[in-house]
Amino acid sequence: MFQPNYLLFVSCCLLLSIQAAAEPGFQVRITKRGLDYVNENAVKTLVAELPAKNIPDQSERSGSLEYTLSQIRIPSIQVPSSEVTLVPGNGLRWSASNVGLSVQANWRVRTTGWIKVSTSGSVGATLSGIDFGITINVGQDANGRPSISSAGCQSNIRSVSLNIHGSLAFVLNLFKGLLERKVKSIIPGLLCDQVTKLVNVNAQTEIQKLKVTIPLLGNRFLLDYRLIMPPAFTSLYLQTYHKGEITWAANPSSPPFSPQPIPSSEDSSKMAYLWISEYLPQSLAYAAQSNGFLRYNLTGQDLQPGNKTFLDATCNGLSFCIGELFPAIANKYPNSKVEMQMSSSQIPTVQMRPDSLGASFTGNIDFYAHTPSGQGASLFTLNVSVSMDFSASLSNDMIMGKILSTRINVGVQSSVIGPLDASNINTVVQSAMELFIVPQLNEVGSRGFPLPKVDNIKFVNSELRILQGALMVATDVQYGV
Repeated sequence: MFQPNYLLFVSCCLLLSIQAAAEPGFQVRITKRGLDYVNENAVKTLVAELPAKNIPDQSERSGSLEYTLSQIRIPSIQVPSSEVTLVPGNGLRWSASNVGLSVQANWRVRTTGWIKVSTSGSVGATLSGIDFGITINVGQDANGRPSISSAGCQSNIRSVSLNIHGSLAFVLNLFKGLLERKVKSIIPGLLCDQVTKLVNVNAQTEIQKLKVTIPLLGNRFLLDYRLIMPPAFTSLYLQTYHKGEITWAANPSSPPFSPQPIPSSEDSSKMAYLWISEYLPQSLAYAAQSNGFLRYNLTGQDLQPGNKTFLDATCNGLSFCIGELFPAIANKYPNSKVEMQMSSSQIPTVQMRPDSLGASFTGNIDFYAHTPSGQGASLFTLNVSVSMDFSASLSNDMIMGKILSTRINVGVQSSVIGPLDASNINTVVQSAMELFIVPQLNEVGSRGFPLPKVDNIKFVNSELRILQGALMVATDVQYGV
């Protein structure tokens, strides 16, 4: 089972790098509070897992004395003082002091001199004043994921107290010194082996599961969270710069513009901070426009049951349909169905400003009549520009969006049914927005926009802040959920 200590290192690897050659579209930071929580969970797992470690039997000969330790086990370990610290420019260091643990084993001794003795018993050892420290390198692999490895571990023991059970006191007296030295020699290695395994095996395995590319919108788009440079460290926090870009999945090319610098912040009251640059949704807009995604032919079948007749040319006693707004359609094409062929004419823009989010669209709407005989006829073409205000909220690791208001400006590009009343063309476009476009966009927004995280991590006590050119998520984290 994936344990919280692995998340110690995995979480750190998500959040590292302060100076980048290129600006990021996505950025994450872990503060000292985050590292303290990481350390707390790492120690809990070490205390739980070290007693379960399988320790090989130990045999040694000293002069005429041969002994073997078997069934070696560590019933308990206590770690009263530990921390994960930042090593500016290098990485992390996990260290502990005044660690205490107990060791139990069976022993067997025999002498090979002129007096031959063979005896056995059990021993209990109490070790105190143990220190350990492991340096952790965090880098970037070929796939843009964080990589993690141990750069060395050191451990030492200040004192060992033995309680040996068995017969033949003179043998036990000969044996005691040897046993103390043996325990002192094997335990530091065992302790370093365990903490190194947590880094090199467990943490690295989990990092490889981290999704740095995520398909979106029916797999048409690809969200790219790959690192753009190896991680870096400061004395106050660790931070990563990520690509933070959305491309067309079938043709994943970057847009012809670059991210702007993400606003700086010295806030460290939360465990972690995540910044989403304005570049990220703007890259989505570019990919959508460049690949013809922003086109849709709206018919009555797309509307809710109570509104399906809105695009009918003949109202048939209904109080509201497009034929009532434009009598020329009803007169020239009775009982026809009108289709609105909507297309964006330029790349939409996204604006992130302090405490406000907005987007702007410009495009055309071509109106066509489909007669009962199956013939089609062009009616008129409108130029439309739409500005939207929307809200953003956070649900664990998902950014949710909702449209708050729209402003529409409509002009007539051409008409084959005569002059068009300005009020009526605004009404038909506004109705299409309210009946279909806004609900569809809100549906997409309710699915959420995924933030990168490892399994079993939950964002808690989160805040979402709108800055100049970026969204910032300030959050604490909870492991093991």
